[in-house]
Amino acid sequence: MTDLVLDVTLCLLLVSASVGVVVTADEGSLTGADNALDADGIATSLATSTATVYYDLEPGVEAADPSLLESGGVDARELDRTAHGSLAGLLARSTLGTVAIDGVRLTHARDDMRRGVAERVASELPVRGVNVAVRWAPYPGAPVQVTDMLGPRPSAAATVHSASLRVPSGFPSARDDALAASDDGFDAVARVVAKRTVAGLFPPEQARLALHGDEPVSTLMAHRYERAGTLLNASVEPEVESVEPRAANADLEAALAPKLEADMRANYETPTEAARAVSVGHVDIVVRTWSL
Repeated sequence: MTDLVLDVTLCLLLVSASVGVVVTADEGSLTGADNALDADGIATSLATSTATVYYDLEPGVEAADPSLLESGGVDARELDRTAHGSLAGLLARSTLGTVAIDGVRLTHARDDMRRGVAERVASELPVRGVNVAVRWAPYPGAPVQVTDMLGPRPSAAATVHSASLRVPSGFPSARDDALAASDDGFDAVARVVAKRTVAGLFPPEQARLALHGDEPVSTLMAHRYERAGTLLNASVEPEVESVEPRAANADLEAALAPKLEADMRANYETPTEAARAVSVGHVDIVVRTWSL
């Protein structure tokens, strides 16, 4: 069974054709004696190689409502999922499933997918001398974010090369609107970013379908909403129970916006600087290689 309904909540279409590859290198790293692996080549392989990963939703169901795993709760076959795409897209998709607010995870529904994708990507990488980092945030350092990493870290003395991929997150883009709002202050920028972040985590129509759907999808979506509400101090249970995702999203946006505003004020000199840093619409994947 494919994860059609659940995965519409986060980045269904991560295709290799939309992945950009940018090659960079640390200053002074390109020496004749350097025998580092080809970071650019590895990044290109992640963008173009495809794979199918099989996983299940049991960790998420265990966290949301363990009674569903008991006899008569939900058929085990309803937990089975399949994900297919480029390795970069799968990395982005599985990592976005572990989004956290102030370091606390919203859901564990993609824990097994994360494991499967990591194993599949690792099988394509050299055993030593390479590290892959996957990062998403509405803007660098935001209280809502996620980072994942594969492979060892290079030592401080290593000569490091890097190449980066930019993969669509599936969240609505926010940077242009944030820039347009920046003349009205940090609060206006924060409202734009909060709205697009919540819409990416909870696309209203897909969330409605999930809440109306069969188990375990309905429970997993309700649990995601309730976790977000708890972490943002927003009451969304009535809206979730009555299947009104747009109203629930409005409550989450109203709670998230001042949190983002305070964080932006603490970390950026001006609203325009904060708006320029907005990155809701993409996931960054950075490949680092070093001399062995």
